[in-house]
Amino acid sequence: MEPPSFVGLAEVIQQIRGELEQAQTAATGKRIGFSVDKVSLEFTVQVHRAGTAGGGLRIGVVTAELGGSIDRGTTHRVQVDLQPHTTTTPRGPVDVSRDDFAH
Repeated sequence: MEPPSFVGLAEVIQQIRGELEQAQTAATGKRIGFSVDKVSLEFTVQVHRAGTAGGGLRIGVVTAELGGSIDRGTTHRVQVDLQPHTTTTPRGPVDVSRDDFAH
């Protein structure tokens, strides 16, 4: 049995950011758009301590492959709520729509 692979939380958030940007681009020329006020992510994570003397902790998002298994006793569930914004709307929702979409 292969151990599960891990992805860093920052990498997951970077992927979400890229997906939102792709959705904005794909909405060009479409009549219907959406606003994203909040993105809620729930992860199964494992905490690892580095084996070296000066090592710290690493939190890895579990990405079990098909047919793989995870020891449920060593995993934790974490929820992260993100409020996306753009550089032009630092406190507003992100529009996943064409540029001239009227609210």
